[in-house]
Amino acid sequence: MRSFSPRTSPATVSSRAPGKIILSGEQFVVLGAPAVAMAVNLYSEIDVRPSQSGEIEVTADIPLHLVSDVDKGASAANNQELLEPLRLAANATLDHLASKERGLHVDANCEIPIGAGLGSSASTTVATISAVAKSRGIRLDRREIFKLAFIPENYLHGHPSGVDQATCTFGGIIQFRKPSKINPINVKRPPTILVCDSGIHRSTKALVGSVVKRSRKQTDRFQTHLEEITTMSNAVVKALKTEGDSELGSLMNRNHELLRQIGVSIPRLDRLVARAREAGALGAKLTGAGGGGCIIALCPDKKTQSRIARELRREGGTIYNVSLDKQGVY
Repeated sequence: MRSFSPRTSPATVSSRAPGKIILSGEQFVVLGAPAVAMAVNLYSEIDVRPSQSGEIEVTADIPLHLVSDVDKGASAANNQELLEPLRLAANATLDHLASKERGLHVDANCEIPIGAGLGSSASTTVATISAVAKSRGIRLDRREIFKLAFIPENYLHGHPSGVDQATCTFGGIIQFRKPSKINPINVKRPPTILVCDSGIHRSTKALVGSVVKRSRKQTDRFQTHLEEITTMSNAVVKALKTEGDSELGSLMNRNHELLRQIGVSIPRLDRLVARAREAGALGAKLTGAGGGGCIIALCPDKKTQSRIARELRREGGTIYNVSLDKQGVY
């Protein structure tokens, strides 16, 4: 934590944080296996300004096409639930800074689909923590932001691993192991990834909870899975460093099969994965908690990427041509 003088008007300060995809290990990371995640150039931006009410006020500008059907049909009271994590993030930051002045207005602008496995909640909460601290003339270090983000993320997801907020905070590609082991992965050339949103959005909290319950009933089976995922995540790191795209693609395919076996994929995601591979993807898998959300496809080149995107659009998917975000929250 350090003090600084804002370059912009002291009335309003801003922070931005990226979204994320997971290349290997989601779901299993909650059970203790390492995951490999990549920050991507889909962003949430938070503006913080003084409030005359003396309270924390939260508003959000989230385009309707990024919101799940359930949230679109929710009542005004339920829509407030979408804003509660930001209020919690702001409050936790003020507590951390021992700030007695609580009057501030938090305004969120998010281009990351909600409930799609791309880290929308982690991105907005991480950016909120950073911006609220800036509004008090403090620039938090990334470890402080990462730790504070557990408060709103616990509210949303129960007991998350921390991989989402770690990726959105630090940026780049990381290997993560709970509770807080973050290993940056330096690559000469980041993988060419296509993201396809299935249009089916879901609750991460419910899906993670169901997997944890199943792991307690099927201990031997899940222990085998965890051992394989640990080996797989280490192999993914090696493939990224050596630019071994074919190996990375094979590992992604196997990871999807394991996620399918534990019941977090759905036929819609499996069809999109199959279509991506048929169109030339070196590998494809769901990303995030599953049950819907997005798949990612590893593309050998830009021409093939365009062909894969075209085929997935024919299946009704929404395409995001993402690239690596190296900066993280700022």
